[in-house]
Amino acid sequence: MNVAPLVVWRLVDGKPGHDKQSAGLLQAVEARRPVECYDFDMRFKALLWRQLRGHLGGEAEVPAPRLVLGAGHRTHLPMLLVRAACGGVCVALMKPTLPHRLFDLIFVPEHDRCRPGANVVVTQGVICPTTCADKQPRQGLILLGGTSPHFAWRTDAVAKQVAAIAAASPEVAWEVCDSRRTPADMLATLPSLPNLLRRERQAAGGDFLASALAQADAVWVTADSASMLYEALSAGARVGVIDLQPKGRRESKHARGIRLLKAQGHVHSLADGCRLADEPAGPFAPENARCAAIVVDRLDASTRANNRRRLLRAAAAR
Repeated sequence: MNVAPLVVWRLVDGKPGHDKQSAGLLQAVEARRPVECYDFDMRFKALLWRQLRGHLGGEAEVPAPRLVLGAGHRTHLPMLLVRAACGGVCVALMKPTLPHRLFDLIFVPEHDRCRPGANVVVTQGVICPTTCADKQPRQGLILLGGTSPHFAWRTDAVAKQVAAIAAASPEVAWEVCDSRRTPADMLATLPSLPNLLRRERQAAGGDFLASALAQADAVWVTADSASMLYEALSAGARVGVIDLQPKGRRESKHARGIRLLKAQGHVHSLADGCRLADEPAGPFAPENARCAAIVVDRLDASTRANNRRRLLRAAAAR
C-alpha cells in the first residue's frame, strides 16, 4: 500500500549547526515515513511569505505542511505564522525565546537546563545526522572551530595540542579540517608532520565532513564546536576534546555540556593524555531516532484528534 508522503516545511537560518540539527531529525523521520520536504531560508523570507499568501488566497504552489520544523531563534516566529496560516505540527530544536506553550514540541539539549514537560523533551546534546560506514582504524580527524562567545581561541596553543595528538598516535593518518570560524592563519601554523594532512574547508567540498566522520575511527574536536562534537559522537567515533580557555567566570552551557560528556565517559580529555583509549568508556546513543519516534507519535495523535473532530462535526450536521 502506497503511503502519502509527510509534507515538511523546514525553516533554516543559514547557520550550519542549526541546519544539521533539523537535518538530523528529518533524516530519522524519513527512516519511518516517506517525506516531501520544502526548505525556506529565513535570511530571505520573500519565498515563505509568498507561499503563505498563496495558502490564504487558495492559490498555493506547494502543499500545506503536516510538520513545521525549525532550529534557531530566527525561525521561531515564522514557524508559528506557518502553523496559523496552513496548519501542521510545530517542532522547534533548541530552547526558544518565545513561550514554550506556543510550540507543539521542543527538543532541548540537557546543558540548556530546561525542565521537561508535556511538549518539552530534553536530549543528550544537540540532535545530529547519523552516518553508518565501516570505521578505518588508522584514520583520524581533527576538527577545528574558532572564535566563539564562550571560549578564548589561541592559535599557538591549539597548534601545540594538535601536534601532540599527532605525535602520540604516529600510526594514525590525521586530517585536520578548519571551519568557517577558524582564524585564517591556523592551518599554516600547524607543524609539518608525516601523519598530519591539512584540509581547507572551502576546498574540501560540502559533503566532506559527513563522509570523513563516517569512516574516521578517532576524532578530536575543539571545545567550542558543540555541533561537530555531537556529530562525531553520533557517527560512532572515539572522541576527544581539544582544550580551550573558557570566557567569563560562569560556566557556559557549552562548557557544561562537555563536562557532562566527560563525566559520562563519552569523550576523552587532553588532561588524560594525547592518545584516545581503544574503546569509549560510555557508548553514545544518537538522539535523532528517539526524537523522530516522538515526532511521528505526535503527528499520529494529531491526525486521530482531527479525524475525531471531523466525525463529530459530521454527526452534528445530520
